[in-house]
Amino acid sequence: MNIEYKDRVIEFDIIKRKRKTACIKVDIDGKVTVITPSRVSSETVELFVRKKADWIIEKQDHMIKKYEGKIVREFKDGNTFMYLGNEYPIHIIYDESFKSIRISFGGKTLKSPYPKLHFIIYTNTNNEEEMKVAMEKWYREKTMEIVKEKIKKYENYFVDKVSDIKVKEQKRRWASCTGKNAILFNWRCSMAREDVIEYIVVHEMCHFEHRDHSKNFWKRVESILPDYQKQHEYLKVNGINMYL
Repeated sequence: MNIEYKDRVIEFDIIKRKRKTACIKVDIDGKVTVITPSRVSSETVELFVRKKADWIIEKQDHMIKKYEGKIVREFKDGNTFMYLGNEYPIHIIYDESFKSIRISFGGKTLKSPYPKLHFIIYTNTNNEEEMKVAMEKWYREKTMEIVKEKIKKYENYFVDKVSDIKVKEQKRRWASCTGKNAILFNWRCSMAREDVIEYIVVHEMCHFEHRDHSKNFWKRVESILPDYQKQHEYLKVNGINMYL
């Protein structure tokens, strides 16, 4: 469906669910979704969207402005990917004899034209999706290594201990904590600076004591990381470019 509002056309999808109230979601690409109770009519939905039109347009414009600076990621020689807060170029070495795709990260080698730290992708295919899968696996492994190290660094600040650690795909969160004190980390965490990863770890461990984001929760975070707001802001600003 769509409506005309001022000088704009707002297109939106409707999802009906068993719920009591309606809500509107604006995705990062500006797509609008209206989630409503099952028996709500299309006319009622349209009125709801019109009522929220100014807010929708504001959110869409915010997304457009935010994503203008998004870095294009392509698996081509010289393009960059993030690791620990920095952009590093990739060097692709193709050879059909390779058994699988392998990722390495380090300094200058005889096989690479790049003098500084960079990624080397040893690949037997030019298929970007397959290289993307291999790169994601590499990030998952690095994220697991780093968060284990950071948890060990901060575990003495807490009475309760981490029961389990998992690295997963999470679209909207950098990490989450279960009621049994397991922490699920977004595999992209290793793209952030190390101090930011520490903030993510401490944030989740503070949920062992406070299961919400109350003032007491943030005071607990601050007691361990006095400048946590800098790391929090870093994720807001730079999270846009932490992807493959």
